[in-house]
Amino acid sequence: MKLSVITINYNNRDGLRQTIESVVGQTYRDFEYIIIDGGSTDGSVDVIKEYADKIDYWVSEKDKGIYNAMNKGVAVAHGEYTQFLNSGDYLCDKDVLEKVFAHNFTEDIVCGNMYTSAGNIRLSPDKVTVSYMLTGTLLHPVSFIKKTLFDVYKYDERYKIMGDRDFFMYHIIKENASYRKVDVFVAIFDVTGISCTSSNKDGDIELKNNLINNLLLPRVLDDYRTFMGEKDYYHSLFYTLSYAKIRKYIYTVVVILMKLITLNRGWIKEYPVRLSEKK
Repeated sequence: MKLSVITINYNNRDGLRQTIESVVGQTYRDFEYIIIDGGSTDGSVDVIKEYADKIDYWVSEKDKGIYNAMNKGVAVAHGEYTQFLNSGDYLCDKDVLEKVFAHNFTEDIVCGNMYTSAGNIRLSPDKVTVSYMLTGTLLHPVSFIKKTLFDVYKYDERYKIMGDRDFFMYHIIKENASYRKVDVFVAIFDVTGISCTSSNKDGDIELKNNLINNLLLPRVLDDYRTFMGEKDYYHSLFYTLSYAKIRKYIYTVVVILMKLITLNRGWIKEYPVRLSEKK
């Protein structure tokens, strides 16, 4: 079997129905469907039972959090790859899995693109570098992950919302997992979910920093701390501006001021607008 699609749900009946319908209607059939429900009391179990003949495994019981539930899903999965499409997220169209697996990939982690429920486009990177993983993460709902990776390192269940980032960082940086992007829009991501709305991030950030300290060599870690602005005000300001949403406008103001000061001699370049920003 090629794929195990795993859906985690807790008291999200309507979102769960949308997710299920997008999965069971796929034209691609070489996959199994697994639902791990955290003991919902809102009628989610009734929705699951409606589609029970199209679901290969499901359970509804209390768990210890999102990543405990995800690990439970992995434990019963049989596919070569896993995809986590949690309740509220849904596949773009009925033949999207067919489009993805037409690429005949063998890499450890394969990612497509996604839309958000707010109408935004999120593109996976063409290549994944250490720098990319230290400052961001892969798009979890559109990631196809070889199940064998979980034999080496599972989701750390101490995390509340950043366990997927921890997982990807470990396997990309520590285990040198192979990566490939397929240029297919796979899913719509629900921005009202816990990963977007949770305010309890402090503990996760501390865990992530501990992971970085363990993954990076001391000499590399020193450069990383400088780059992240942990050592002085100048680098801290540079980092903040580099990742600010309004950086394009800040840069434009700086360019105008510098051109005025230098009488517009031509060596100040315009802000390089990327394709994703044009959209």
